[in-house]
Amino acid sequence: MLENKGFVEWANENLVVVVGHNEENHATEYEDDKGKKQPGCPLYHGLTCEQHRAIPSECMNPGEGLPKVQSGNMMPNSWLVTPSGEVSAIESADQQSAGKIEDLVTEMQKAAGKVLSHKAYTKYLESFEASDTALREGNLKDALKELMKVEKDAKKLPDGLNAEVDARVDAVNAKAVEQFEAIKAGDAAEAMKAANKLKTEVGARMKRGYLPIVEDIKTWLKEAKAGE
Repeated sequence: MLENKGFVEWANENLVVVVGHNEENHATEYEDDKGKKQPGCPLYHGLTCEQHRAIPSECMNPGEGLPKVQSGNMMPNSWLVTPSGEVSAIESADQQSAGKIEDLVTEMQKAAGKVLSHKAYTKYLESFEASDTALREGNLKDALKELMKVEKDAKKLPDGLNAEVDARVDAVNAKAVEQFEAIKAGDAAEAMKAANKLKTEVGARMKRGYLPIVEDIKTWLKEAKAGE
């Protein structure tokens, strides 16, 4: 199965594949495309032999909060584990059938609710990372812009990913509040100029509406212009 190119491409988009094999009597190096020896397992590319030997024990004796699988007497054994931790064994007759495994995963995904392709998930993670970086650098406009790329797909996103968007939007708003409080403590004329600049920086309208701080800035500016 792991040498079935079509299945491997599909699995990379739909699964996190974990391979456990405690055999010790095979090479611990492989040859790269140039024929040069590289450290790693020749049977399971991407893993070291120490890793694939440790996996069976770790799966059957997991850490706290992790799902547990129970190995049978026959080998190989295969399981599907849902994101919420439910474990189901794949019948022996189905383990070597790419089509059957794809059908089982499709049914699992339907039961799990909203799912994302690996490509889409990677794209969202890149936006989160870019937003986090911009926020650390104090660039609230770009931090918000990156979050809007993810938020526009809110109806497609699993609850956990929407929660990640919410947390980051709150963080941008909190940083804007912090900056606004500092602005108000300054000279009145300069404060109004800086407040307008901040409003422009964080004033993009998201699907959920404007950041809460935007209305606060508008109210303060209105009162400041009125001499209050």
